Parts: sequence; structure tokens; C-alpha cells
Amino acid sequence: MNKCYRILLLLSIGLRVAAQDTTDLWLKAKSNPNLGRHKFLELKLHAGVHLYEGDELKNALDNGYKALEVRMGWMSTGRQTWQRVFNYPSYGIGFYTGDIGNPSVLGKPNGLYGFFFAPVHRRPKNHFEIGVSLGITYDLKTYNATTNPTNDAISSKTDVYFNLTFSGIRRLSPSLDLIYGLDLTHYSNGRMHMPNLGLNMAGPHIGIRYHYNTIRSIVRQQIDSTFEVPRRPTYIPMPIPPVKHTQEISLYGAVGMVQLPKDEGIQATYFTSSLVFDYYYRISHKSSIGGGVDGFYDGSLGYVYEKKYGTVKMSDKMLMGLHLGYMLHIQKFAVILDPGLHVIRKDNEKSLFFARVAVRYKFGRYGFVQIGLKTVDGFVADWVEWGGGGRYMWQNRK
Repeated sequence: MNKCYRILLLLSIGLRVAAQDTTDLWLKAKSNPNLGRHKFLELKLHAGVHLYEGDELKNALDNGYKALEVRMGWMSTGRQTWQRVFNYPSYGIGFYTGDIGNPSVLGKPNGLYGFFFAPVHRRPKNHFEIGVSLGITYDLKTYNATTNPTNDAISSKTDVYFNLTFSGIRRLSPSLDLIYGLDLTHYSNGRMHMPNLGLNMAGPHIGIRYHYNTIRSIVRQQIDSTFEVPRRPTYIPMPIPPVKHTQEISLYGAVGMVQLPKDEGIQATYFTSSLVFDYYYRISHKSSIGGGVDGFYDGSLGYVYEKKYGTVKMSDKMLMGLHLGYMLHIQKFAVILDPGLHVIRKDNEKSLFFARVAVRYKFGRYGFVQIGLKTVDGFVADWVEWGGGGRYMWQNRK
């Protein structure tokens, strides 16, 4: 009997200690202004006009475009330095469906993408934000010389989707925002298939954003029915530490594929490659500047020069470039802009000026993967670069 009593006594003490620990943990959790995970759902409507530079599709694009977007986003709180640098941004994933013109010529595209939005001029009731979205668009109707000859803008069923947005955000209630603004949308395949004029669409948008907290219902139903978990984050106003002026060198290799314009009368696909050596110097939390050397191989030049001169050498397909560089740092991601010159080329078949717009993801201490678009003559697609490489960073010791 004494043994049973001692066992029951120990169990009773253990349950009371566990209950006390749970209470202490909950009291500590309640003091956190950002308890849970702050997210939002967004529904947005678009309308606008096409910025089309060709002739064949003008009738198909006369009525402009319309689109519907649904997004799920995560709100940052400023816990990490990069979040405070970008004024507490939001990021997430989205889906859209659109009517971009005559569906028998262009199809009715849908798309999936990731987005990043950085607020500017933040105020309690109304603020503005600049955002970019990048993903894929599909369900497009493509160019066909027999059945769809007027579609000189789209020649692949899946294209790159890019969107640049400027929005105003008006707070309506603790859970709802009104969204309004302007945006620019672009579809292209980067000359992987021709023809490829691409589509550019610009116009206004309007929508509703609903804020919620993933832990809100759990707390109310299972822990404390009297406690209201905030739907929106409380921004942490910690000071931004001084920037570390690091230096970086990197070696990047990429491959791609291209086709020639339909006027050439050939449907062949050609191999391309890039080898890039870069140097960057970190000037701020957001930015690095630098430059580098490029080596390019464009297999399609073989056909061009054989037709033009009757013979072609391997060196005719190769080019060398020099570029300036700008890198925008967003945590483990970087957005790269490299304007440059083809300093070694056979003749003017390849434009003197080129540029690279790319997104890089850094992993580990030394590695990265990168996807970019090489352009010529301003922003005419040359080819898409798919690749990666290695990098080494150091900081000068005082």
C-alpha cells in the first residue's frame, strides 16, 4: 500500500510541474508581439494594353488583356538585417490566369511564379510598394507556319513570366487592405524557339489583401480563448549594423540553346555557352558593383557565316566580352545586371553591345546556381543562360 501511495504521489507532483511549465511557456509566448506566422491571401484583377512592336498580331491584340491573380504571401518582421534593409518586405507564390487577346491565335495562358515586394514610403494607413514576380506561363498557342502563321510573338507553349509592379496599399481593417496600382508584364522564351517577339502588357490593377495568422485559431480553441493573436506583424525597429565591405570573385559557366529567325527558313536548334569571370565589391547592404570578362560560344553563327562566306571556323562562333556589373542582394538571392561589349567578334553579325539580367541563388559558402537572359541591341533576347559556379569572398583587415 505504501508503495502504491508513493507512486501516486510522484505522478501527482509530475503533473503539477508539467502544468506549471506549460503555463510559464504560454506566458512567455504571449509576450512575443510576433507570435505565430503572419501571412496574407491576395486577389487581384488586371486590365491594360499590349506594347507590341510587330505587325502580324495587331488585330488579335486590339482588345488588350485581362488577368486574375491569386497570391499567398509571407510577411517579414525585421528579425533579420536584410528584412530591415528592405523596409520589412513580403514574399510568396502566386497563380494567374489571363485573356491576352484572340484565344485561337494566342491561347488562354495560366502561370505560376514567385514574388518579392519591398515597401516604400510606409505609413500607418497607406503605403506604396515595388515588386517583381518571376515564373512560367503556359497554355499558350504557338506559331505554326500553316495553322497559326500570324503569331510572331510566341513560339513555345511554356514561356518565362516576368512582372514589375508599383502598388498602393490602403488599410481598410485589421484584416483587409485595398490594393491599387500599375504593372508591366512580359512573356518570352529567350530565343530558344523562334519567332520570339514576346508580349509586353501594361495597365492598372486593383485587388483585396486578407491578413491572417496561422496560429490564431489554435490558440483560441486549444490554449487561451481570451487571447487575440495579432493578424499583422509588429515591425522590429532594431538598428541596421554597419555594412561589411567584402570583395568577391566568381567563376560562372552556363549553357543554352537558340534558333534562328523564321526568315532564315531553318528550324534547327543550336548550342550556346558562356564562361564568366567576375569581381564585385560590396558598397552597401543592398548592393555590390564590379565587372568581369566573358567568353561566349554561339552555335547558330556557324550557319550564318557559312551562308555569308561559304566557310566557317570554330573561332567564328566564339566571342569575348567585357562588362560592368551590379548585384542587388536579397538574403541568399541576388539580382544581377551586367551591361557589356563584345570586344572580340568576327564582324557586326553580333551586336557590339550586350547585357545580362540574371537571378542567382547562393548555397553553402562557395557555390551558386544562376539563370539569366543575355540580350543584344538593348533588350533583344540573345539566349537564356542556365548554369552555376563558385565564388570566394574576403574582407580587408584594418
